Amino acid sequence: MKRSRWLVVMSFVLMVVVFLGGCGGTKPDTESGTDDKTIVVGIKQSIDSLDPALYRDRVSETVVRNMFDGLVTRTTKMEIVPELAESWENPSPTEWIFKLRKGVTFHNGDPFTADDVVFSFERILKPGSIDGQSSPRTGMVGPMERVEKLDDYTVKFVFTEPWPIFLRILPHHQMVPKKYIEEHGSAHFAQNPVGTGPFRFVRGGLDEEVVLERYDDYYGGSPDIPPIGPAPAKTAVFKVLPETATRISAMQAGDVHIVQAVPPHLVDQLEADPNVNVKTAIGTRVFFLELNVTREPLDDVRVRKAVNHAIDWDAIIENVLEGYAIRSPGPTIPGSFGYNDEIKGYEYSPEKARRFLAEAGYHNGFDLIIDCESEYK
Repeated sequence: MKRSRWLVVMSFVLMVVVFLGGCGGTKPDTESGTDDKTIVVGIKQSIDSLDPALYRDRVSETVVRNMFDGLVTRTTKMEIVPELAESWENPSPTEWIFKLRKGVTFHNGDPFTADDVVFSFERILKPGSIDGQSSPRTGMVGPMERVEKLDDYTVKFVFTEPWPIFLRILPHHQMVPKKYIEEHGSAHFAQNPVGTGPFRFVRGGLDEEVVLERYDDYYGGSPDIPPIGPAPAKTAVFKVLPETATRISAMQAGDVHIVQAVPPHLVDQLEADPNVNVKTAIGTRVFFLELNVTREPLDDVRVRKAVNHAIDWDAIIENVLEGYAIRSPGPTIPGSFGYNDEIKGYEYSPEKARRFLAEAGYHNGFDLIIDCESEYK
């Protein structure tokens, strides 16, 4: 059934709370190179998969991207910078050529080459290529037709039509080892992942915790994002703590250092704790109402306009989200590709909402079921 992303309502500010005291005491010594500290992160849900081709949510990505790198990455200012690729060019509207970084190794010692890039994308492009499974990330390659190896350190992406957001999507694709997966299979790889990232997999399960250890032969990451080199911490642990209260309590007790998904109403309370540091950053996710325009009454544009005018998003941001959000009138956030600051969006106007409903024949309104993730109910 066709669904239309009709109204983008706001872009949330994502929050991370960092515990500075306890659980290891002093701040890791990142300059001496002798740091053996452990960082423990409380995540809000189970991990879908440790295979970069088999997940589609941000929590899983949080863990996966500590073990795997992509051709490019994104800075905190939304700039696309090199990572496993050194450079790229766009010789035609449907072709992109990437030069790869030499001297990079996977955690098992195998060299990273163009073969791994081609293989990584073929697992996503070809149905059933992951031990009979198809990747849920197929929608993130757009009109990509194929990836070609030009030499050991050069690859070419070919599209059936121009796709201007390619570079913006590329940081979400991580490279996997062709030889290792062909020898052991995708099921083994998902349980024993091997990447090129700053941390290597040690042990863990998707529903409890994942333990990672610093990869000392790490090539250093993007030269545009310091610090460059091996990770300062020796060990990183991601603990699954679905309940908000449990995550907060674990942090305040010193059992974890970082927690995800802090509710806005708890920020003031946490900022009053001298051992807690609340960090905020503009997130890349936009939350919106997705309307089914093939069924009544939402198949009528006047009803959809009424919905837009009927909701006071500014009041929700101020009173429910405590100001920790910004309103976005379109499908993108400020600073992202395609953002247009000339679009003003719909004003909050109950009068206009009632008028549009009356014109559509719904003088007394209508019942509507809104489905959403449990944490937002």
